[in-house]
Amino acid sequence: MKRNTLALTAIVASATLMAQSPVPGASAAPAATAKQRLQVVDVSDHCIDEFDEDVIIYVTEGEKDCVVKVRVTGRGKSKSKIALEYLDSDEGWTRAGYKMQTSTTAGRATFTISADFPREPDSPCYDDDSFSHRFAVATSGKYRSFRSGSFEVVYNSADDNPACTGYDEDDEDDDYWDE
Repeated sequence: MKRNTLALTAIVASATLMAQSPVPGASAAPAATAKQRLQVVDVSDHCIDEFDEDVIIYVTEGEKDCVVKVRVTGRGKSKSKIALEYLDSDEGWTRAGYKMQTSTTAGRATFTISADFPREPDSPCYDDDSFSHRFAVATSGKYRSFRSGSFEVVYNSADDNPACTGYDEDDEDDDYWDE
């Protein structure tokens, strides 16, 4: 688990900002810098494939929700508003519903990544459908907003989902070749 968490942290924790001196040249001393980072400190074990080289979070119907714990550093004791965002092909980066969390002064927040899987027969079911996600940290006082690096979340419907029973990809492929 520790190895998976460290790998995910290396990918997601890419946002770093440097604070600038308020008046350029006002002091001969080096300007104080504040590094801001967002780290993923824990991901549910059942949501990560330990043999995958790329860190991907798997959300599978019928399994427990994926819990992701993050930590914001470099903001002193101020709290941070953190939002989970996903990449929409039409809208660009979009907030994932109501998932904005306010972290504690320790900079920690917990996110649950889940899905409402379709249940109606002949609806499209999820079969390794992949979406890019990232975390966004809002402006707070003297601190600027910043974003984490993106990571993939893959959604899979259960084999017994009624939405998946009326649709068979292999039949469609066979019909195409028979023409």
